Amino acid sequence: MTDYYILIDGEQSGPFSYQELTKMNIDVHTRVRSSIADTWQDACDLPEFYPYFESIGIYLPTGDNLASFGWRLLAYVIDYVILSFLMNLVLRMLAVNGFVFNLKSYNDLLKMPVTDILLLQLITSITLVLYNSICEASPMKGSLGKKLCRLVVVDIDGAGLSYLNALLRSVGKAISIFLFYSGFLSIFFTEHRQALHDLLAKTYVVKL
Repeated sequence: MTDYYILIDGEQSGPFSYQELTKMNIDVHTRVRSSIADTWQDACDLPEFYPYFESIGIYLPTGDNLASFGWRLLAYVIDYVILSFLMNLVLRMLAVNGFVFNLKSYNDLLKMPVTDILLLQLITSITLVLYNSICEASPMKGSLGKKLCRLVVVDIDGAGLSYLNALLRSVGKAISIFLFYSGFLSIFFTEHRQALHDLLAKTYVVKL
């Protein structure tokens, strides 16, 4: 049976069994050395502790659990439907206050003044940013679409995002969409399947 030692204030403590160690509320950066190893490592670098971290809501991004493009696309489609509903509510609220866009078909959009198109784009972007940032900074760790697809957005330590980091990611996502979705293409070329907004906010999308 493998025992473990940990560093507490720079001093070695132990040995502890796996069960004893997990009851000590160790975090991902706790320095650990097993009785069969010669080097100290962060607890997050020892695969046997992954189940423990997942049990407390920490999902470390590894090569095996990174979400594929297909799952992320499905989550996006679900969110698109939800955002369309939210946008309809926002436009109705604006109409009550005198801001009417008269959008009944795609042709109406083509006939709109440039200023109205830019204003509509701004309203859409703000709605998207608020929706994503609030959801990703919440205990759900992702949008409703991601929740339904069992995806979470985490930082490099596998923890949920702060609101500031979620906001940064959401702004980057809005920019990616505005640039004809080009920012999503990096998912195919980056080692950790990160879109432009993931690279910007240093986040990862994990499949549970």
